Amino acid sequence: MSSRHPQIKKAKVVISAVLLLLVSLGLAFADGLEDARRRGKLLVGVKTDFPPFGYLDGSGTIQGFDADLARHFGRKLFDDPLGAELVPVTSGGRIPFLYSGWIDVIIASMTATEERGRVLEFSVPYFTSGSLLLVTKESPVQGLQDLAGRTVAVLAGSVQERDLAQIAPDARRATFEKLPEAVAALRHKRADALAQDDLFVLAAAKANPDLRAAGRAFLPRPYVIAVRKGEARFIDWVNAQLGRMRSDGTFQHLWQTHFGEFEARLFKP
Repeated sequence: MSSRHPQIKKAKVVISAVLLLLVSLGLAFADGLEDARRRGKLLVGVKTDFPPFGYLDGSGTIQGFDADLARHFGRKLFDDPLGAELVPVTSGGRIPFLYSGWIDVIIASMTATEERGRVLEFSVPYFTSGSLLLVTKESPVQGLQDLAGRTVAVLAGSVQERDLAQIAPDARRATFEKLPEAVAALRHKRADALAQDDLFVLAAAKANPDLRAAGRAFLPRPYVIAVRKGEARFIDWVNAQLGRMRSDGTFQHLWQTHFGEFEARLFKP
């Protein structure tokens, strides 16, 4: 649990400061789109613990909405169904991976925030997500109003980590690096609730009869695709691909495939 290790938080502050310094000095990272073209492969950061956006199937292959977007971009860039290589990332590791050159682009259920916008170029939104609480079936928690004095699991680097300090200041936050760890803490009574993006919570509640979604989704924000600050040509290309997907029906097909069963409880794109 990272909340017990202040050195982890210190490292994240240092990473953020370094990224801001690199951007402010204008140090020349090669353009990610050109890097991909020279390499012959688009390296895409996606999550593997965040269904239905990114998860591992029984054979260990990354699946999900974000994974399908990544593969579509790779196919369009190289006219090759294997044009994208999917690289697993976490919420806290997405931006460091991008600036380390291990990935060219982030397609990993990333919420657009002002802070992230200081070091990233954002695409147009491709999904709108609110936050929701996941609790055990027998929990008395029915919504945000019941969190005072209780422990809420959040992911390091997530918007929920910051939001709860504002909207549920009397709740205790327990911070984890990976979602399975946070869900395990909930199940083993080390946390009273898990605050996470609405679609993950709905999918987790459906897949696990001992868990349920509590209350209504709050603080909706857009998901965006992200590249390094200053890569305007790259993000223009991304936006053009998203526009074509919406025009030819590809986007709506993927939406129905991955989100259709939860549609009534989601914010529409």
